[in-house]
Amino acid sequence: MTRCLIVQHDEPDPPALIGDYLREVGYELDLRRLHEGDRLPGPSGLDACDALVVLGGEMNVDQDAEHPWLADERELLAEALRRELPTLAVCLGAQQLALAAGGHVYQRATMDRGWEPIEFVARDELVVDLHPRPFVLSWRRYTCALPDQAELLADTAGEPQIYRVGRRAWGVLFHPEVDRKLVLSWLERDAAEIEESYEGGAKAFRKMTKRELLRSVMLCGQLMANFVAVVRGA
Repeated sequence: MTRCLIVQHDEPDPPALIGDYLREVGYELDLRRLHEGDRLPGPSGLDACDALVVLGGEMNVDQDAEHPWLADERELLAEALRRELPTLAVCLGAQQLALAAGGHVYQRATMDRGWEPIEFVARDELVVDLHPRPFVLSWRRYTCALPDQAELLADTAGEPQIYRVGRRAWGVLFHPEVDRKLVLSWLERDAAEIEESYEGGAKAFRKMTKRELLRSVMLCGQLMANFVAVVRGA
């Protein structure tokens, strides 16, 4: 059975659709819930893994003092890169991957929260057959300057959204994993900020979610089908 290590950082950022898809295709999931005290495996722990997924989270990459496992996670990602282990890193995970590969992460001038279009600048096996200009859900304060060896695949107004580093590792700065329940829980949690900062407030946000969510779910399905094909061919 194909085995995937999934790293979850906090309760509000579960695997959601990513986990659902991998289970449906028969993967065994080794889910490490760091917020519940689970430990990351050491480098040798990757021997039993066919793939690695690192999710998002409310913490930031510069909070090692509060979350000591952030440094351990970067070491794990660096080891996955050395092994060319198929890796998918989402939002915080993508920022961690960039750091592990020698890039930089910095705070944006404003919070990036909402549905926005991405533009593809290159195509590879992870993003083949994806819609040419999909709307995706972003929810982040930080972004990254890519490592020199990384290839940018998609961006929004020049800011990275999908990149590749090495042969089989990808960072996705937006949230392809979200379903309706997850989006609405984030909306409820951040309702005051959304009402103040999102154009049209929470009502407009809900309207965009209703319009774009199904397409986002379809995008996630194709993205994961492509990732599974990479794992199969590794």
